[in-house]
Amino acid sequence: MYLNLSGAACLCFVLCSGPVMAEAPGQPRAPSGKFDWGANRLDPATLEKQIAGDQAEVNLDADILDRELDLNHAVAIAVNRHPSIADTIATLAESTSAIDVARAGYFPQITAGLGGGNSTLTGTGNSTSVSVSQMLFDFGKVSGAVDQAKAGVSRQQATVLKQIDTIAQQTAGAVVNAHRYQVLEQIAKEQVAAVEKVLLMSQRRADAGVSTRSDPIQAESRVQSARADLLQVSAQKAQAFEHLRTLLGGRFAGTIASLPEDKAALVALNPDPNTDGIPDVLAAKADMRSAIAQLDVAKAQRWPTLTLDISQNKSLSGVNPSTYVPDGSYRSIMLDVSWKVFQGGALSAQIKAADNALASARSRVQVARLNGSDDARSFRELAIGAKGRFGVLERRKRSITEARNLYREQYKLGTRSILDLLNAEQEFFQAVSDEESVKHDFWINLVGYVAATGAGREFYGLNKTVVQGMDVLP
Repeated sequence: MYLNLSGAACLCFVLCSGPVMAEAPGQPRAPSGKFDWGANRLDPATLEKQIAGDQAEVNLDADILDRELDLNHAVAIAVNRHPSIADTIATLAESTSAIDVARAGYFPQITAGLGGGNSTLTGTGNSTSVSVSQMLFDFGKVSGAVDQAKAGVSRQQATVLKQIDTIAQQTAGAVVNAHRYQVLEQIAKEQVAAVEKVLLMSQRRADAGVSTRSDPIQAESRVQSARADLLQVSAQKAQAFEHLRTLLGGRFAGTIASLPEDKAALVALNPDPNTDGIPDVLAAKADMRSAIAQLDVAKAQRWPTLTLDISQNKSLSGVNPSTYVPDGSYRSIMLDVSWKVFQGGALSAQIKAADNALASARSRVQVARLNGSDDARSFRELAIGAKGRFGVLERRKRSITEARNLYREQYKLGTRSILDLLNAEQEFFQAVSDEESVKHDFWINLVGYVAATGAGREFYGLNKTVVQGMDVLP
């Protein structure tokens, strides 16, 4: 329905609406009066009251009662609790409704109405009407819309997989770091105990007069330094466990199990990894399918749509305006062909836009493959480098262990200074710490590699399981 106002009516509207204010170019209008919705202020207290309701509180107080937590179990707990995965699953359920909406175009469209009015020909009357329209053939308009909706569901499925992989990678990384600082804390405790033994030995030798009083002073200084290192590592361990708590959704007071070296040995660090299964590639492919469907729909708009239209109306009071019969009825059956013959170039523009969308989607597939391959190859090189360093550090630890034992015996015999012994103790525990750090660096990069190649669900045993109500298949 179109509304046409005469010039006099328009003039009246302008005059009645109040004065028209001219504003300088570029000068923003200041909100005022009842139209001020807070565009020029930030008030958290008022905002909190305005959006009060279901606050969806985050609970991190649940206790995880496992005495020992392994990598796969931690990942399983996280992916089944994290709200970001629930968010993507809910969006997936929402997107499936779009398929039903598109498929509705295959079914009859029924409209009913009831109204009344006054006509100069039939007078005053009330009538009811029912109309049924069934699409018979549309050259692929509805099927294209259905394909587009299905592509949207496929894309959201890829988004769910990506979020599962993301949470799995974050949790695995948190477990690795928690295990790292758990081991380093134990090493730091052993270092404190070892240096305290040296201090006790130096005190006894000084009391016996076989060494100077400076020896216990130097040893005491190293003990304090080792205790400070222990406090730092303990703080880092607590931080790592708190981050793990965020991902697990609850407190864990046990210990992290040893990392599964047997599973790590089964991962093939390929120099040219297959990126077909990574979620970003799957999402880009879904975008390409959607673009193809969009192009099909745009091309189908060039052709007519054939529908069968059936309608009936009946006067409840007064004269039927279609038959001029009092309280009469009127029915019709029509085969309708509608064709958008000319729209000012809109159809051509839609086809061009769909072609460009398809070209863009193809490029996104290539970009996703490149990014996935680049990430995988980067993690691969770092993992291989960590493996190589681990062998070097292992040999270094063996040589320092021999020197440490030799210096201890020589100090007891008085042929080696306490400074040499303390340095040997420090070097030994530094070598042990470096070895463990490199081992965990390898695991961090391995976790990144399996995530970048889309192999994380298989690695963590998530395939053929249920994650927040969704079946995860290989």
